[in-house]
Amino acid sequence: MERKSWKVDVNGAQHAVALDWTYYGGRREVTLDRELVSKSAIPMRWRSEQTFQIDGHPAVVRTKPARRLSPWFAISLDVDGAAVPPEPGKSRWEA
Repeated sequence: MERKSWKVDVNGAQHAVALDWTYYGGRREVTLDRELVSKSAIPMRWRSEQTFQIDGHPAVVRTKPARRLSPWFAISLDVDGAAVPPEPGKSRWEA
């Protein structure tokens, strides 16, 4: 299982968001402060969006192929429509 994580400040409080996913099974689990907020099973070749709230603010984790027919992926988190930089490091499947 691969993991992508972010730290985000919302309403003066820091929160931890993480995406745990599997390439072959397509399982995706998004956690907010270690609590499961979204779970799905979508083949990794497809785009996905997992939406949830952080203290009443809309948030979305997106996964999509980096390029057509590429084994690499772009994974991002947006809160209130603004991109949140990930924590250092990336999985072997990220571009």
